[in-house]
Amino acid sequence: MFSFKLNGKTVEISEVDPHTTVLSWLRHNGLTGSKEGCAEGECGACAVLLLRPDGNTSRFESVNGCLLLLPSLAGQEVWTVEGLETHGLHPVQTAMLQGGSQCGYCTPGFVVSMAAEYYRKERQGFDLEALSGNLCRCTGYRPIKDAAESLGKPDPNDPLAQRLTQPAPTPAPLN
Repeated sequence: MFSFKLNGKTVEISEVDPHTTVLSWLRHNGLTGSKEGCAEGECGACAVLLLRPDGNTSRFESVNGCLLLLPSLAGQEVWTVEGLETHGLHPVQTAMLQGGSQCGYCTPGFVVSMAAEYYRKERQGFDLEALSGNLCRCTGYRPIKDAAESLGKPDPNDPLAQRLTQPAPTPAPLN
């Protein structure tokens, strides 16, 4: 048995195949924003945000949910594309809706990766390398780039920005 935080709420897992991926578990539990594109960690459609330690505070890291095994989340905190909507659409989602998305299959993964960069401390502009793990099969990179570069700084009252001012959880051992 183990627990982790998902989109700010504690989730208790009692019985699960230890080979279950985060992506598979999320989709089985109704969080279908993350997609399976390649199942090899190369397309980024399955991206989720993992809260990682950053000194005395935290940072978001975009990780491939198709490669991450669910039990590895014990004691961790993860955010999905659905969890970004704390008070309506997230600014990254809004930017993508204004022309950055084409067919939409890759969009959740791009949104998650953009969010990790959006919240990066001391960000000046937008580092497009943050999107290097995401593929768009519609060749819509210019509109995605434009959406990313249109993003300003997070509002200090943004709940996710505030979460980053606190330490990340320490991973818990599995029972």
